[in-house]
Amino acid sequence: MPKSRRGRIAAAGAMSLLSLALIAPLASAALTDPADPTSAPTADHITDTSQLPAGWQKSGDRIVTYDGDGTGLHVLVADAADAYKWHTAATLSEPGVDTDQWIGQTCVTGSGDRAVVVYAPRQAVNDQRGFQQGAFAAVVDLADGKVTKLPELVSLAYFNPGCGDGEQAVLTRPQGDDTELLTVDTVRAKLVRQQTVAGQLTSAVPFGNRIAAALGDSVVSVDAKGDTSTLARTGGTPFRLVPDAHNGLAYQVPDGKKVQVRRVTSAGSDRLLGSGALGALAVRGTGGRVFVTGKDAEDAVKDATLPKSWRTLDVPASAEVSTTGGLALTSVGNGSEAAGGRKATADIAQSVGIDAVLPGSDSSVGFTVVPKAAAQGAEQSPALSDGVHTDSVTPGDNDPSTSTTDPDRACAVTRNDPSLQSLQPSTAQAEWATDLAVQGRLDVRRRSGWNGSDLPSYTPQGLFPSTPLKGGGRVPAQIMLGVLSQESNLLQASSRAAAGESGNFIQGGYYGNAGSVHTVNWAAADCGYGIAQVTSGMARADTAYTAEQQQAITVDYAANIAAGLQILQDKWNQLYDKGLLVNGGDPKYLENWWLALWAYNSGLNLPSSTDATAPWGLGWFNNPANGLYPADRKMFLSSGYDDARNPNLWTYPERVLGWAAYSQQKTDPATGATVRAFTVGDWPAGAPAAEPAHDTFCKPTVNDCDITKPRKVEGSSQPVGPCQRDDFKCWWHQPVSWTDCTATCGTEVLKYQVTDPEPKVAAPHPAACVSTLPADALIVDDVPNTVKFRVGDANPCAGERNWTSRGSLRFTFGSAQQNGATVYPSKIDFHQLGAGFGGHFWLTHTRVPSYTDSVVTGTWTPDRKIGGWAEVMVHLPDHEANTPSATYRIDLGDGTVVEKTISQNTGGRNTWVSLGSYEFKGTPSVSLSSATADGTGDASIAWDALAFVPLKEEPTDPATPSSAPSPSPSK
Repeated sequence: MPKSRRGRIAAAGAMSLLSLALIAPLASAALTDPADPTSAPTADHITDTSQLPAGWQKSGDRIVTYDGDGTGLHVLVADAADAYKWHTAATLSEPGVDTDQWIGQTCVTGSGDRAVVVYAPRQAVNDQRGFQQGAFAAVVDLADGKVTKLPELVSLAYFNPGCGDGEQAVLTRPQGDDTELLTVDTVRAKLVRQQTVAGQLTSAVPFGNRIAAALGDSVVSVDAKGDTSTLARTGGTPFRLVPDAHNGLAYQVPDGKKVQVRRVTSAGSDRLLGSGALGALAVRGTGGRVFVTGKDAEDAVKDATLPKSWRTLDVPASAEVSTTGGLALTSVGNGSEAAGGRKATADIAQSVGIDAVLPGSDSSVGFTVVPKAAAQGAEQSPALSDGVHTDSVTPGDNDPSTSTTDPDRACAVTRNDPSLQSLQPSTAQAEWATDLAVQGRLDVRRRSGWNGSDLPSYTPQGLFPSTPLKGGGRVPAQIMLGVLSQESNLLQASSRAAAGESGNFIQGGYYGNAGSVHTVNWAAADCGYGIAQVTSGMARADTAYTAEQQQAITVDYAANIAAGLQILQDKWNQLYDKGLLVNGGDPKYLENWWLALWAYNSGLNLPSSTDATAPWGLGWFNNPANGLYPADRKMFLSSGYDDARNPNLWTYPERVLGWAAYSQQKTDPATGATVRAFTVGDWPAGAPAAEPAHDTFCKPTVNDCDITKPRKVEGSSQPVGPCQRDDFKCWWHQPVSWTDCTATCGTEVLKYQVTDPEPKVAAPHPAACVSTLPADALIVDDVPNTVKFRVGDANPCAGERNWTSRGSLRFTFGSAQQNGATVYPSKIDFHQLGAGFGGHFWLTHTRVPSYTDSVVTGTWTPDRKIGGWAEVMVHLPDHEANTPSATYRIDLGDGTVVEKTISQNTGGRNTWVSLGSYEFKGTPSVSLSSATADGTGDASIAWDALAFVPLKEEPTDPATPSSAPSPSPSK
């Protein structure tokens, strides 16, 4: 079986939903080129209403769009009657999913009152099964924002979901060897029919009382029993099906380098309405209206020949069109889609810039929208299992119920070990390490104990030496930067950690939980670690790496990059041995890495040792000719950073080359401008000129693939496409050439030379090193004194720390019985960060008490008895702590327990907060639970240091504990 760079089984896809991970800042109205400065701020509505047509105040026109960041996928709505003033209809996410970009698609029902939304973490596109069966679905009422999440997982393919001219929609997903069509009644917000149809249909939409879809070279109709009948036979694979108001169906079909716009009726009458260059025309629409978009649409499709409910619009073919065609969006983005995976501010949505035109006029407008989250959009989808809730088990030594780590894990390096935190690199550090690694000189010395670990001294490429390429040459820096961008958005640590801050490693399916915060399935764990998502050798049972190497891959971004580079080099060499070269095989040209990138993601199926006629080669999933990807797509990011909203429209090599050509983005802290995050490659004629045609790897005599014969295999889960094999083993296994690289291909541009030092970065959340409490304060920190706070080689608290922890913080983790074993789902959303008091604190998110499997309780206990009065002080970090309902249970040492509820929101300050003064009579303790009456999985709750400050006498204002929330405290 083929192995990818992360050790996955290519054909089946060992991960079901999420290889989770990742993004941040803002552009202008909408982003164009990252080198351009941010434009002037714009309003959330059209301020000059003279641009609007007469009668706009009574217009029913509505535009719905979406954009995603780390807080969720925002469904945004604007009505003409309100001068297109934007508001957030809903923000969709799943609790406990540690990602900083949600992606997806929407469609709007015929009334314009409801939207059907498909959404998923961005990393789902890196895995075949996650792509095809890993997205959530919901119905959103656009009037009141009510969200109803649906109980099934569906496909992320570009054609999902599909709305008709009424109030029903269709969702699709492969189901074994069949396709499941899920019909949604959006008025009742429920699934009303689930049909299993032999094979896989694409572009399914409601059509009358049936479903219309593409099947091979035909448009077909599916009845309530799942039987299909042909409406029209076409010369290619139909796509973008849009029902009109007169029993007709608009659709497109490729015709060589052109695309046809056609209409078929429910009676089977089919006709050509026009054609244009592939990518220059598109059909859009809702509510029975069909719009043909494209700058040449009026010439390509004559209005006089169109049905009454059709119109041409002189707007870009990719534009999103409002319900009646009054507004067309040409660009939507927040800058975070390509911003390198960093959250600007935890739990705060990123402003969205929108560019638009008013069709039929010369007017263009820009908007800036600040999305707002709603609690119901963050409630867990019923598509995820809750498991069986139980109480926490009895604590024990190294017991998973009390240990912050995972003694029962399947992966090599545990989460939540304070001595194994990952340092988050800046984008400059990631580029520096990449540039030096590809030159074979990433030999920076890491001193023993680097970043607080127990590692001995090492160098990244001492642990992971560069592998020489067969045939000579080396990996271009932009290829590796593109891989890192796609794998992790340049993140080594969780996106909760800012550059220069440490936290848990960014991981794939560590818990095997398929996105659910209530499921732990170690058997399904996918042990992807860090910036290159290194998986091979990172399972607990693996011996390919030493324990030292595994830990370095975890804590050090430079070591992780060196290991990832080794894997990519091995893929090149494996293909070289098989003669699979591109454009002559010179590795200095970026396009010549196409096949190696293909293998890096989904592996190489090796030739059979017993059957010389058996297919072998690179799998079908990443073949650009696969029907999973729209036929008229252009190069990834070549049309703008809007492409990063929907990376699922491109194959893995296409995405990597797109990042290499256009870079991710970052905000320049000095100017506030949006700029490139790393140096891009150099193309003589522009990067799109060097892209292969979509049918480059589709040859009847090579891999049984024929672009002229769209085909549907009965009983298969694969979409309509040119593969002619029933088993879809149309695997590419020959050298290929599509361009003269000396004239068109990209080459490397290095920013850093081998003598350049590692760039510095200042963490935005410096630790509070010094105690400002009285000298006799009894401080109980959240980690033992043996834990070393380091940022790389540096000790930020050197010479400043004036305290010692006198006690311990012990946790109890909520558990569940699953698959005959006790597991601890509460740890899925449990995190550590290298900030706060002394450089470390813990956090999770609040949930209602009934979710016992999600509850975490931490108890501070000093190492001695206290007799007399003392004030209890708790330290709150300056970020990732904002619950208004943190209830501390204070045991006075004699069994008396009092409660004090406060807000943990300090307004961005590290500060000590008083919980009141009490008379203690023995060894006290203070407990804090993540269970709150208002817990929805959104508000963060933190455990940092706690202190008992002795008082000489009873205070004049002793605490009167109350269970009611107190105002936000301050020192």
